Amino acid sequence: MNRARIIFIILSVYIFAAFGWWTYAHYSNSKTIYEQQKSILELDCYKATFDLQGAVDQELFYDTLGLRKFFDANYPDLEVEFIDKYSPLNNFLVRPKLNSYEALETGLKRKQTMYIAEGIVMIILLFWGIIMSYRSFRKEIFFKKLQANFLLSITHELKTPLTAMKLYMETLLRRQMSPEQTKTIVENSLQEAKRLQDQVEQLLLSAQLDSHKYELEKQTLNFSELLQDIVTNFNNPRPPEEAIKMDIEDQVILKADAGALEMVVNNLISNGLKYGGKNANLKVSLKQDQSHVIFSISDEGPGISEEDKRLLFNKFYRIGDENTRKTKGTGLGLFIVKHLVTLHNGKISVSDNQPKGTIFEIKLNSDAN
Repeated sequence: MNRARIIFIILSVYIFAAFGWWTYAHYSNSKTIYEQQKSILELDCYKATFDLQGAVDQELFYDTLGLRKFFDANYPDLEVEFIDKYSPLNNFLVRPKLNSYEALETGLKRKQTMYIAEGIVMIILLFWGIIMSYRSFRKEIFFKKLQANFLLSITHELKTPLTAMKLYMETLLRRQMSPEQTKTIVENSLQEAKRLQDQVEQLLLSAQLDSHKYELEKQTLNFSELLQDIVTNFNNPRPPEEAIKMDIEDQVILKADAGALEMVVNNLISNGLKYGGKNANLKVSLKQDQSHVIFSISDEGPGISEEDKRLLFNKFYRIGDENTRKTKGTGLGLFIVKHLVTLHNGKISVSDNQPKGTIFEIKLNSDAN
């Protein structure tokens, strides 16, 4: 990545320098052309003088009117002034017209302005193109990394329950088990099957959300009761010191998809328990004001960096690398959460908890339709 970035920067600097030199060269050439045109105009004065003098010597003209008529027809950029009123045909001065110089200067300024404007426009377009190309390049590298991480994680997530189920089945086939032992093995197998089913359903749901084919089934529900039931289910197998704390306002009613909200809460709580650690002190809060329902989950874990916050809701994104990461997951949970909240016309944000940790906050309209 660093090598590609250096090559990209060198190429960009070269292109900018080339366009800068092109603009400077044309700007300088326009001034050179102006000086040449000015010299040609002055040389025309000498030529016109010789031509008029030759015509007078050959007696082609007998008065200044004929000479001036000939002069104006052949030298429109010059003017002639008769110096001696007694012998004007032998005493005259040829010089460029004032507006001829002004026309050359105007042309010079117009060309220089044009070259500068073209150079600025091209550099702006070039800069924009380079930025867009660089962003596309970075996105491609980023998504390739996400895909590689996803393949590693999903392989692990699907292989683990399958391996466990296979082991349980082989145990039942090879050994004589008591009814209690058989029941335990079957229950464990069902748990692994449920885990496998959940992973497959997450994959299918993410595909539906990605293709905008998922539709909500909204109904009026008591979010307070739903949230209390979910947290209670999480707390049941946990020791009291690790229990999730609740600050849930009673009778928070809204119109929403109960299954979708349950999935949102489950994913956020699982995420907090997974990354917060044993001393995460997870807390679930729910309150309602006149127009919004505000649901939040906070922890006192290690927190999330600013860069990870920006990428957190991307599909397949997980903090760290699959080769070194210890926590399980596929990087689909927060992607699903973000899309389900958006479908409810809500907003989700992530911020730092004090003194440490992370807060996920969801804001939904109380009367969302």
